[in-house]
Amino acid sequence: MRPFALAAAAALLLSGLISGLLAGPAAAVPAPVPAAVSAATGTVVAKYQTKVSAALYAASTGSTRLATVPADYTLGTKTNRKSPDGTRVQVQYGSRTGWVLLSKVTKVSLSTKIGRLSWAQSAAKNIAKWCRGVPVSTNTTNRNMATMSVSWSGSTRTVKTRIHLSTITGWGTKLDPNHKMAVAIQYHECGHILQYRAYNYDPAALDRAMNQVYGRNGTEHMADCIADVMGAQREGVYSTSGNTTRTYVAGYGGTCTSKHYAAAKRIIAGSRA
Repeated sequence: MRPFALAAAAALLLSGLISGLLAGPAAAVPAPVPAAVSAATGTVVAKYQTKVSAALYAASTGSTRLATVPADYTLGTKTNRKSPDGTRVQVQYGSRTGWVLLSKVTKVSLSTKIGRLSWAQSAAKNIAKWCRGVPVSTNTTNRNMATMSVSWSGSTRTVKTRIHLSTITGWGTKLDPNHKMAVAIQYHECGHILQYRAYNYDPAALDRAMNQVYGRNGTEHMADCIADVMGAQREGVYSTSGNTTRTYVAGYGGTCTSKHYAAAKRIIAGSRA
């Protein structure tokens, strides 16, 4: 048995104006509201999952809202009725029956559990295009990293990878898994998994190659550039409340050149930089 473990952590630099280090309001998960419209009877015939926060409308037309359904929430429908113009579908949200825009949801398997995805499930969904199947763990210690372990039994190699993500910010507030800052971190850590794969889980070869492309600390810089190619917004405003504006930098803050992006795209495609 030859165990080996490698952990690559993503730095998260946070800055705030005035009282920026004070805890801000945590993002609350909207709870299903008390019944006002009776739910349809019968068996669930289809399920839809919200891509973003979506309004639950009282009718197939009009703007009257019954509730707001959070992102990554799976809704069941016992009728699968569509609005006359084909833009809405009738669903059940808690004890309420209403209508959501089809543009805000994706049809999912009937085996999908009704309710909101966990934080880790939302993160896994965000990176599924590149890191499908990679386990995601969460913590409340503001630690974000991708880990790899390699073990041998005779000539048989076993590789395990995992992404570890924090559900809180450096300010100690709850972090929405779909916030741009959270997604940038998720992409960065997924980028490390792609690096591991491209270099056959050889950390020395990976570091040598990344340093040749990027210079010192190249493995981390590459993960930032990979995140950019995936569509990350690595810098921005986290929140604004009163006279306080919290800004963030997710990753290491380095600039990626066209050469860097070309190398990042090769890594994403499964090739070496």
